[in-house]
Amino acid sequence: MKKKNKATILIVDDKPANLLALENLLENEDRVLLMANNGKDALKITLNKDIDLIILDVQMPDMDGFEVAQILKSNKKTKDIPIIFASAERKEHKFMMKGYEEGAVDYLFKPLDPEIAKAKVAVLIQVQLQKKELVEKNLSLEKSALLINNSADIIGIIDAETFKIEEINHAFTTILGYGIAEAKETSLVFFLSNEDRIIVQKLSKQSKERLSFETRIYCKDRSIKWLQWNVVVKYGKWFVNARDITEIKQVERIRNYLATVVKQSNDAIYIHDEEGKIISWNEGAEEIYGYAEKEAVKMNVWNIIPEFNRIQTEDIIDKVFSNKKIRDIETKRITKHGKLIDVLFSASVILESGGGKKSIAVTERDITFQKITDEKIKQLNVDLQDNVGQLEIINKELESFSYSVSHDLRAPLRAIGGYAGILEEDYGKILDEEGNRLLDAVQYNAKKMGNLIDDLLAFSRLGKKELTKTSLNMNELVEAALNELNQSIKHNATISLKYLHACKGDYGLINQVVINLLSNAIKYSAKTEKPLVEIGSEKTDTEIIYFVKDNGVGFDMRYVNKLFGVFQRLHTMDEFEGTGVGLAIVQRIMNKHGGRASAEGEKNKGAIFKFSLPLN
Repeated sequence: MKKKNKATILIVDDKPANLLALENLLENEDRVLLMANNGKDALKITLNKDIDLIILDVQMPDMDGFEVAQILKSNKKTKDIPIIFASAERKEHKFMMKGYEEGAVDYLFKPLDPEIAKAKVAVLIQVQLQKKELVEKNLSLEKSALLINNSADIIGIIDAETFKIEEINHAFTTILGYGIAEAKETSLVFFLSNEDRIIVQKLSKQSKERLSFETRIYCKDRSIKWLQWNVVVKYGKWFVNARDITEIKQVERIRNYLATVVKQSNDAIYIHDEEGKIISWNEGAEEIYGYAEKEAVKMNVWNIIPEFNRIQTEDIIDKVFSNKKIRDIETKRITKHGKLIDVLFSASVILESGGGKKSIAVTERDITFQKITDEKIKQLNVDLQDNVGQLEIINKELESFSYSVSHDLRAPLRAIGGYAGILEEDYGKILDEEGNRLLDAVQYNAKKMGNLIDDLLAFSRLGKKELTKTSLNMNELVEAALNELNQSIKHNATISLKYLHACKGDYGLINQVVINLLSNAIKYSAKTEKPLVEIGSEKTDTEIIYFVKDNGVGFDMRYVNKLFGVFQRLHTMDEFEGTGVGLAIVQRIMNKHGGRASAEGEKNKGAIFKFSLPLN
């Protein structure tokens, strides 16, 4: 419990009897009473003591009470001490106003009324002590504010339920870059990674008075820092202290990484001092050179360096000790059993703590087998290039063959269709019902075969067509494609065209993609009560994705891989007409553009077909 301070009262009067009377009247165990019988002594006491109240006689020789009050009020240390004037004679208004002007807070008139005197003194003492306590508290708060705002750690108050930041110090700006105004009333989870949001939300549900945890937090420039949080939970608030431990985490990560690398590496990793004495030797070095660690630490690095390579190695080591990093230099080493091997050598200097001594960490990889393998790979690459060339020739021949076959099949098909038409026209009335049915089947299948050949030819031509990429206004391209479709087919579908991002591509080929996907969407939603086709796009960091969505028959996602194959169909000809080449053409056009095609659907709930084009 805080010790209660005693109030100090200074009584100033030139008459000893008055001093004694006031002393007896005001004496209290919670007070210290000081006496002075003239103005000069009163001023000395006031300057050297912490006075809470002055009772000052007005009529005194040499220096009256008004003069003493005037001097006290002009001094920075004593100007706030309350003064009660004591007077036996002059009570007129003008006289009293002069006292108030000199800083008096009240008057006591002689002869004193004991009860009034006690009450006035008690009230003024209480007010003064409360004022002093308030000043002390304000000073303490100012000191705390200075400490908080000058702290290198983040200090603040956060609502324990909503995580809104209510108060935060300037370290939040220093560490994370956000202004105080940006931070206040913003939820803490806004700044956290997704994984850490979940952790913090779980912690808030615990009934603990103290929490300690680490989180990653996004800075304003989108870099990430690690903070160590210490939280006191009270009154539904988190009183937080968060320290930036990013550098510690980085050092820890690097240290753990290096320790793991050194331990598990198949490369030779060892350290030697300026004299060449080996002081560290890992398992990779044991495997490559044949020396166990206990043997190696008694050796010098020159034991594994061939004599003919010594001058070159000395030069490299000098460069390393001059703080130059060496990376992937091909050189020679010698094993315990005298075998000469090729190694890839990297090194950097290590400065020991305390300042002075240097040593070298060396990493060496045995590349003897690799060099042999590289030669074989070079030969294999040569052979592969030859095979690729032959494959290209074969592919061209196959495309040419496919085109020729498709082209040559057209003439007999036209003949079949033509003769069937003549038979129907000249002999249709003679033939019975079955004969006419068979004749219709011939014409139908000839037409179907013709469509298949046309689509196959179109598919074949794609392999030969060179891309001519230009900037495409996709909104104009899609509107032109819709006009073309509306003239060629009848439908009652509602078309919803959203804003489409511009792209780069071959106009004719991208137009073909759009027509194929739109015609499919219209066709497969035709049996829906209110067919709807939506067209839109979205942009990512690497590509633009376009989509065509319908509310038609959809498809089973188990067969999605069949959709983009040639002649692959998920619906019968009785349900929907088509050759099964349209989506294969879309896929091939996307491949030529370095893009991709995909589809999603659900049976009787529609489908969405997408194609993407790279930004570059």
